[in-house]
Amino acid sequence: MIIQVDENISLEVYFDPADREEGYQDDIRLYLIESGPKEKRIFKADRTGFLLTAKQAKQLANALQEAATASNNLPRDSAIKVVK
Repeated sequence: MIIQVDENISLEVYFDPADREEGYQDDIRLYLIESGPKEKRIFKADRTGFLLTAKQAKQLANALQEAATASNNLPRDSAIKVVK
């Protein structure tokens, strides 16, 4: 699954049995992908990958779900305004 965060950043998540190594439990791949002009990039590499365990992937999914629920439950007009 690829999730487009904005015009230059995507997240890719997948499971591939080929990522399994004996003695390791991390076999779920998470990539941060950045495109666009190099001078405007946040990351040095085009793609940065991590391997997660199933437990870590579930924790990440739960944290994202909780944040999404909190965001959905707070009306947009009640957001705290930041003064610069």
